[in-house]
Amino acid sequence: MAHEAYGSRLGRSFQMDDPPTLVSLTANDHRLAVTELRCEEYDYGFTAPIVREEAFLIGLQLRGLSQHELWVDGKSVPVQPIVAGHSSFFDLTRDPIAYIAEPYHPLFFYLTQAALDEVTTELGIRAGALVCRHGQLVADGVIEALGHALLPALHAAKNSNALFVDHALLALRSHLVQNYIGVRQHVAPLIRGLAPWQERTAKEIMREHLADGIALATVATACGLSVCAFINAFKRSTGMSPHQWLIQRRIELAMDLMRNGESPLSDIALAAGFADQSHFTRAFSARLGVTPGIWRRNIDKR
Repeated sequence: MAHEAYGSRLGRSFQMDDPPTLVSLTANDHRLAVTELRCEEYDYGFTAPIVREEAFLIGLQLRGLSQHELWVDGKSVPVQPIVAGHSSFFDLTRDPIAYIAEPYHPLFFYLTQAALDEVTTELGIRAGALVCRHGQLVADGVIEALGHALLPALHAAKNSNALFVDHALLALRSHLVQNYIGVRQHVAPLIRGLAPWQERTAKEIMREHLADGIALATVATACGLSVCAFINAFKRSTGMSPHQWLIQRRIELAMDLMRNGESPLSDIALAAGFADQSHFTRAFSARLGVTPGIWRRNIDKR
């Protein structure tokens, strides 16, 4: 744990203090993380070595980079010009070090081998390590979409939606297992819905935390399930993911507050558990087809 390559520890390799970081815990307390690094300087130079560990960094490049070099295990490896939106993979057991000559802006996803093994075991998959070809860029729309979806949460700091962050990082882990690990054997898992007591417990816990949010692992543990099993069972029982269900309840709470009071929309957004008014407006409009302000005015006219 002392050397996990995310947040300030990863930042030190790039001479940055406390870069924006989000962290999620799996059912067995393995950390999944995403860190945003950004530098506007030219001739940055070499990155500092990262302590070796059985883990991976997946770098989603948000900005193109034409001049850079890469060493792995002390040896230079061929590289391609970096294209914005593409991703690269780094095995932290092999001491990757880069030379950067231009401004750069990546998101680095951090996953341990143990976190990958956790999901492969649960799904009945026998697999090795993540396939990781240093210096090769991958055009992966799922990684890119998840990265961009997490940017607002990275910038929201303490107001980030823990449930959404859990969903996004767990989705990334599942995507990597399905697409970048050499599967040797697969036994299809039997997906059941939640028992009545589990569904009731999950909904009660999430309702109690509409305003402040709650980690998926906490809800799953209360139901006696792993996080992945809980997500699948909840969706089978309710027709929506836990995050979608939570957003729907927050919208319903916001509608009640708009019906029965005159508080500003910004206050209602926070009271209902949204990061800010902009987040509230996006979620509300996506589900009802109108903004909260228009909906409220229409209610007032009745």
